[in-house]
Amino acid sequence: MKHPLPHLDTLKAFESAARLLSFTRAADELCVSKGAVGYQVKKLEQYLGQPLFKRTTRQILLTDAGQLLYQNTQHWFQQLHQQFAQLMVTQKVQLVIAVTTYTAVRWLSPRLAAFSQTHQELQIILQHSINQPSFDAAGIDLSIRWQHHPGDSDCFIKAPLFPVANTELAAKLPTGKLQAGNLGVSPWRDVILLTEPRQEDLWQFWNNDQPAPNPRYVIEDANVRVQAAIDGQGIILADQLMQAEIEAGTLVNISDHTYKQAGYAIKAHTREAHKLLPWLRQ
Repeated sequence: MKHPLPHLDTLKAFESAARLLSFTRAADELCVSKGAVGYQVKKLEQYLGQPLFKRTTRQILLTDAGQLLYQNTQHWFQQLHQQFAQLMVTQKVQLVIAVTTYTAVRWLSPRLAAFSQTHQELQIILQHSINQPSFDAAGIDLSIRWQHHPGDSDCFIKAPLFPVANTELAAKLPTGKLQAGNLGVSPWRDVILLTEPRQEDLWQFWNNDQPAPNPRYVIEDANVRVQAAIDGQGIILADQLMQAEIEAGTLVNISDHTYKQAGYAIKAHTREAHKLLPWLRQ
């Protein structure tokens, strides 16, 4: 459908002149000559059949018709600007990262903030179901998964595991530091272990591959698991991402032994994802 409207250049010249109340300043803003602005405004006045400006030797002022048209054109241009801005955002290349909320909040977030400032052409999307049985890697650009071995990762950040407890529980635990191999042996066998639902028994790994038949609270969400440890519900295997709680004394280390093979395996599945790897290695 054909719209019998003035040319966009004509409306732009009018809006600029009306906002600045100067053909000269409008010409500078639009990078055209003063005469070109005056010509476009005159065309618009002829189209409407009435003057839009009161011209004097020193200045120009809007007529009532000019004021009404200016209010409307300004509104239209603002709407167009907002619409184009939204379309430009949706056209950004998406970078989908599969990562747990625990890792995203405690480690990934500050690195993403710095990366996004440099790569504004990318729209970051976080997908948090990586540990779910229903997790589908289709459409994932980069994955960050806790593993006790590097596997085929592009980057492996070691995160040794060590047991911690809140201060009240630590004071009630058997005298002396917990030693690897002592879980399941009196008096440590009654200590509750906070665990996650995985086939690999991380406590057994830490316990020098010795079975740890202690009572357990299985808590899927790592953030909830950390809070359970803070609340004194049991002891938890910590890594460096819990350093803030340890430095604050909310959680205390109860052993000198660490399981050193653990870490975060990062895998870039697309070309765009490889741009992020240097930022994650820092």
